[in-house]
Formats: sequence, C-alpha cells, structure tokens
Amino acid sequence: MRKEVIVVSVALAFSLGILLACTGGPPADESEVVARVGDAVLTADDLDRLDVDQRKVKMPQYLTKEELMEEWIRSEVLYQQALEEEVDKEKECAWRLHNSGKGIVIQRFWELEVYEKYADVSDEEALKWYEENKDEKYRARTTGVWLRRILLNSKESVDEVMRRLEGGEDFVGVASSKSVTPEKLEAGSLGYRRLEDVSPAYRAVVAKTKVGGIAGPFKLADFYVIIKLEDRVEAGDYLKPEGIGMEVLRDRAKVVLWRETANSIGTDLEAAADIERHPERIREEAVDMALGEEGSKGGRAGAK
Repeated sequence: MRKEVIVVSVALAFSLGILLACTGGPPADESEVVARVGDAVLTADDLDRLDVDQRKVKMPQYLTKEELMEEWIRSEVLYQQALEEEVDKEKECAWRLHNSGKGIVIQRFWELEVYEKYADVSDEEALKWYEENKDEKYRARTTGVWLRRILLNSKESVDEVMRRLEGGEDFVGVASSKSVTPEKLEAGSLGYRRLEDVSPAYRAVVAKTKVGGIAGPFKLADFYVIIKLEDRVEAGDYLKPEGIGMEVLRDRAKVVLWRETANSIGTDLEAAADIERHPERIREEAVDMALGEEGSKGGRAGAK
C-alpha cells in the first residue's frame, strides 16, 4: 500500500502544495485538528478540501482520508526540513514558487469564470451538440445493437421479474429495481455495441430479436440474464442519443462549451491588454538538458 500511496503522491503534489501554503497557524477550534507536525496543523476542513481536490483530477484510485492525512504529514515533514535548509531562498526555487503561484491563481480564475459558472448543460444543449456532430461521431460503421439487461442471481428473482414483464411492466423500471449489477443505475442500459461483441451466450438470439423485444432468461455463469433489444443499427445509421447516454452527451457538450468560453475570454482579455512581443530576441538554440556529454552531443547530432 505504501508504494501505491507514494505513486499517487505525485498526482497530489500540486493539491498538497496549495494546502500546505494555507496551514501552519493555530486552528479556530482545536477539536478540528486531525494531524500536527510542529506548529503546522491539518484540520478536518483541510482534509475535506484535499479529498475534493483528488476527485477533481479524477485519479484512477482515490486515497482514503486517513491515507491523505499520512501524505500531508510526510509532505509537511519534508517541507519543514526544506525550510530549515533554506531551500526556499534558492534562486531556482524562488523562480518555481513564483510561477507555480501564478498557475494556482490562473487555475482558480478558470474555475470561477468557466468550470463553476457552466457546471452543467441542459439536455437541449446536449442534443444540439449531438445533431452538429452525429455525422462524424455517431454514425454506425457496422451492425450494432443497443441492449438493456437485467442480471439476477436466483431462480426466484427470475420468476418474479418475468411475471412483472409479462404483466406489462416497463423493462426500465424493473431493471432499475431488480438488476444486481451497477448498470441498474443506468436502467440496465449497456449502450450500443457491435453485434460481434455481444456475449456468445445470447448473441444469436439477439440477432433474431425484433427491436423492442425481450429475450431470455439465459444462464450466464452464476447469473440469469434477461435482455431487451432497444435498437439495431446497420452501417450508416445514426446511433440514438438515448442509447449513447444523455450524461455522456451533456459531458461532451460541456467540454466544448468550456473550451469555447475559455478561448473567448482569453481572446477578449488579450485584445484589451497592454502587450509587447519581441520574437526577434528569442534565442535560436535550444537549451540542452543535463544528460551528460555524450547524451548532449547525441541530441545535437540528432537535431542536425
């Protein structure tokens, strides 16, 4: 676990650096202190902010709050030792601190002016983006199917679900309440997939099922599967927005909105700013990295 924590520390370094700059004095309420290194303290609120920060960068594996606390302690110990050795007064360090500080301010500016201001888009905006991009992104290249699936782990559940479906209940509602897998949160939707990628256990039946039809139950390892075919597409057909997923479309439309908004803000600010450019003063030669004499020479020879 310690190795994993150290690896994740690299991704958290930026967030931890921000937090370290904000801690160190006595908290308003000593009962909120969760860790202390010398005079520096980490409060429960600080730890909550660290937890939010790691989720913003969408790391593949999140640390627990206790692991975050241990990372803060390790970072604070290193930070205090670095101050004792006056690393912060070194010219190179001062330059990096200056630029990282600017980066923090710029990032917060974008959060306030773009990400938080346009935290979501409507379904209408998402569908507009879909219409504008469907020819390029959402036209099928081969036979595909949009499936919904109910996965059950007992014969008794199968009998109950089949009675409900045969009685006319909506597949979406039954999948949302009875399926035992995470996909129940998506009302059982598996989205679109190529027909050849469908499980061999029921691929042949799906190929023959009419759109809107229900097939199964099928035995799949320790589970029972009931399938509904929501849509079938052939090469050249458009995928339906519902099968793609409205959340997916909203996210993609939102990213485009963020990019356009950021570009617009940047262009307007640059047009109004007092700017000088002197490209003629730029040094032509690149600065060699410290790779050793042979590595440096090899790099220059390669460039020629």
